[in-house]
Amino acid sequence: MPDRPYPAVKALIRRVQRVAADRPDPRVILAEVIHMIGASEADPYEVLGVLVEGAVHTIAEHIPAERQADTAQELLRLLTDRLKAHGIARD
Repeated sequence: MPDRPYPAVKALIRRVQRVAADRPDPRVILAEVIHMIGASEADPYEVLGVLVEGAVHTIAEHIPAERQADTAQELLRLLTDRLKAHGIARD
């Protein structure tokens, strides 16, 4: 089979690559939003509630069922470690 050019396909590939390159990383956006909220007058207790609910939603909806319990346990360990690192939690 001869190697024929497909300009429409090549143009589509370039367009998809351009869109993908221009799309910001959702993790970076989330980190920036959290930072902005922290610098605002938002109620910190409500912010913590939203963050906890987001973590639970992520585990429940995006982690395979067979890994949810382990992931939740690791999340609790991570939270405890981070609180200890800031001198908030005790051993």
